[in-house]
Amino acid sequence: MKKEKRNLFKFIFGNKSNKKQNITQTQFQLLSGWNTQFSTLQEGTYNSKVARQVIDRIATHCAKLVPKHIQGNITNNIKGDIDFLLSNQPNPLMNTFDFIYRMISLLYTDCNAFVYIAKDRSGFITGFYPVLATTYELLQGTDGTMYLQFDFVNGQTYTIPYLELIHLRLFYNRNDVFGTSNRVLQTDLNTADTVSQGIDKAIKTTSNLKGILQYEMAMLKNKDLVKTKDDFVKDFLNMDNEGGIAALDAKATFKEVNLKPITLDNEQLKQVNYNIFDYFGVSEKIVNNNFTEEEWNAFYEGVIESRAIQMGYAFTNKIFKKQSIKEGHKIVFTANRLQYASLSTKTNLLKVIAPWAMIKVDEGREILDLAPLGGEEGNRILQSLNNIDSTIANKYQVGGEE
Repeated sequence: MKKEKRNLFKFIFGNKSNKKQNITQTQFQLLSGWNTQFSTLQEGTYNSKVARQVIDRIATHCAKLVPKHIQGNITNNIKGDIDFLLSNQPNPLMNTFDFIYRMISLLYTDCNAFVYIAKDRSGFITGFYPVLATTYELLQGTDGTMYLQFDFVNGQTYTIPYLELIHLRLFYNRNDVFGTSNRVLQTDLNTADTVSQGIDKAIKTTSNLKGILQYEMAMLKNKDLVKTKDDFVKDFLNMDNEGGIAALDAKATFKEVNLKPITLDNEQLKQVNYNIFDYFGVSEKIVNNNFTEEEWNAFYEGVIESRAIQMGYAFTNKIFKKQSIKEGHKIVFTANRLQYASLSTKTNLLKVIAPWAMIKVDEGREILDLAPLGGEEGNRILQSLNNIDSTIANKYQVGGEE
């Protein structure tokens, strides 16, 4: 059977015409100047082992956030099953975890992350796709509309109105539209890479025999010296030479040279890594998954919660029209902050909130890391027998009718 070749570009963007006849070739002028182009760092942040570890931890914990469509007054202008898409499968290629992970990973790698909102011909939202291009450029339409052009590594381009894209950014300061890149971190990344390579070279250097072959009597030509040296190396390093012994006649003497490569000590290594951890606002214990309840709460409030709020605003404003937002429609990214709490903290919390009928059975089981019951039993409200409905309190106290 002949295999059909598919184009991922068309899979995401469809077969819609994307000609630029309505877009002028001039750049969109910003208040911060003509710096309307953003390029990803080809040899940048994500190629660093330490930086990638940090980004992975942040993206992994952010991917545990649960996107929810909060609905106010039900209206007919909400096009698409937003709640299902965001909480289950944002697009055919990704589940929700993968979607959030990649979005946050791109954000911390390039300080900008773009999400394309796919729609069908009737305007219904059919998917959300994180987009990674090599270059992004702002262009201006004949009607003054701001467009963003994606230039991909395979040479293809796609242009879309900027206001129809979900855009997350970090270090949003110098440019009116784009977040500032991680170039300021480049020195620390280079240092970490140099240290890593230095350790590798040091191991290779100290594991190999190094020395000088010195001839006492003979006056050999240069080519003969080279041949003698090569023969000695071949004999000594022969894979079948398990004894590791090479032979020399009386005319030559081998003098070993001990090389002691310079490497950073543990404290210096920690400082190099700390500079990268500190830049992203993450502690070493978070990176090593060796944190306490208090350390997790600090990480959540300093990093994860900020991204949850940022994504909530970004998705809400690009998915819903102004009237829908006024009616109460919004996207929120929630987290179970008690996931890393101690058992005593969890049980104490349940003791406090249960009497006030503030939690369902399955919500309580989730706090205790238990599987949900589901159905009517799982949705039952936890309530203490010491509390009763105020509407029947008087009848209960005076022994009135049930």
